[in-house]
Amino acid sequence: MTLLSVLGVPLLVALGAWQLERGSQKRSMENEYLAQITRLPVVISELDESQRFARVALRGRYDEKVFLVDNQVSDGVVGYWVVQVFDEVGGLRLLVNRGFIAATDRRDRLPLIQAPAQTVNVVGVVWPFMGLLPEWGQAEWATGWPKRVQRLDVARMAVLVDAEPIEVRLEAAQPGVETPAPFVVGLSDDKHMGYAATWFGLAVVLAVGFVAVGLTPSRSRND
Repeated sequence: MTLLSVLGVPLLVALGAWQLERGSQKRSMENEYLAQITRLPVVISELDESQRFARVALRGRYDEKVFLVDNQVSDGVVGYWVVQVFDEVGGLRLLVNRGFIAATDRRDRLPLIQAPAQTVNVVGVVWPFMGLLPEWGQAEWATGWPKRVQRLDVARMAVLVDAEPIEVRLEAAQPGVETPAPFVVGLSDDKHMGYAATWFGLAVVLAVGFVAVGLTPSRSRND
């Protein structure tokens, strides 16, 4: 019990502190997003590389290369995020998140993806890297298009299609947008605060249990 407490209490406290730090980062990102979303869109070439959540105006054409990010849910419906290559007239090649599309009733049949064939003007938000879900090794991707992938790995996608490692999430009512990808969802610190409370609570329980077990032999001897 002593060994468990000596190792467990500091670990649980450290995990709680880490979640508090993650929550603080999410609050900072949410404030940054709210500040940026009220501004007019800028031309992508004028964008500061360190500027997150900036609204950008793009003019160009959709390429035929499409990634379907699996395991997405919108209003209880299972489907994909449509991430498509976009060739900007200024010469940049970008990855545009066109939003959510529902899956078909068969796993081996991908949904039909359509996009405007002509040059279009769209407005989107430069979405920062939020981290990736863990996976065992690097999953193999199919050779054809559209390409179903399990994670929104923007860096890997960009290397494959020779694009900028930037995700631009389209706003509503833009040419080619499906159900727009969420913006504020994922920035709340509520989940991290809940995790922190859980870790700190377990640390308290373990510490109290150690004290209770330590006092038990003394009471037995006195009796």
